[in-house]
Amino acid sequence: MGQEYTYAEAAVKLRVAETTLRRWVSKGRISCHRLGRLVRFTDEDLASAYTPSPAIPATASRRR
Repeated sequence: MGQEYTYAEAAVKLRVAETTLRRWVSKGRISCHRLGRLVRFTDEDLASAYTPSPAIPATASRRR
């Protein structure tokens, strides 16, 4: 089994604030593993945080 990280450890590894990481978890942007009240992240979970999002198509209408 691979390394598991706490919120604080994962935030340092991702170079983001811990509150940002908590927001990403609540919005489903990054996966995690819950063990009762404990939340842990694996290396695969952290790697998934940086998958690129699809770009907005150039034909999308803009607000004026």
